[in-house]
Formats: sequence, structure tokens, C-alpha cells
Amino acid sequence: MLHEAAKIAEEAHRGQKDKTGQPYIEHLRRVADAVETLDEKTVAYLHDVVEKGDGWSLDRLQAAGFGLPVVAAVDALTRRMDESEEGFICRAASNELALPVKLADLRDNLWQAHQAGVAPDRYETGLGILHDLASRRG
Repeated sequence: MLHEAAKIAEEAHRGQKDKTGQPYIEHLRRVADAVETLDEKTVAYLHDVVEKGDGWSLDRLQAAGFGLPVVAAVDALTRRMDESEEGFICRAASNELALPVKLADLRDNLWQAHQAGVAPDRYETGLGILHDLASRRG
């Protein structure tokens, strides 16, 4: 399913650019490279398809053959309308499969922000929230 996830991500994000001006798929590849398991890598490729991609929904991902754990992780990584940054990150962190992907996503976004000369505050704040959550969990 990893190959299928990469293919879907490439199609869903065709024409989109990341903060550095590179094709958006490069961000997804870096996030996938930064996580360990096949499921984490699959989620890494799919983590933005519902929110930022063209024509994808959670139901469509499930119909494409992705299992409930992967679809639930993508759901946890899909921002809700009017959701606060902290609420979004806490929700993502509550899903065991989504958590390492969100961490890798924030780290890559922080790197991109520095490369592009964009304010990194949002990503630094997100990483701080994840660090605080991790320290509370022990």
C-alpha cells in the first residue's frame, strides 16, 4: 500500500509547491523518509491528501483499500475548520500512528520555513506542544 499511497499523493498534490518552491511531493517524501514503519510511511504520504489534495476524502481512502488504522491516522492529521493549532496538534498526537508523522511533518515544515525565510513560529510552537505532551506522558 506504500506505493499506492505515494501514487495517490503525487496525483492529489500535482501542481502544488512547498514553502521552498519545490513540488509538494518532496515534502511528503521527506516526511515518509523520517518515519520508521510501513504504516507510518503510508500515512506520511497521505497526511495532507484530504485537507490539501484534490478530490480525496477519508471514505475514498478506505474504498481505495487503506485499512482503518491508516485512515484514522490521516483523519487525525486533517485539520478541522476553526480548530486551534494546539487542539489540532493534541488531536493528532492522540493517535499512535499519526504522532510520529506529525512530528516529522512539523520538523520538515520548520526546515522549509528556515530555507524559505518564512517565520518558523508556528512550527516551533507545534514542536513545543508535542514535547510538552511527551514529557507529561512520561
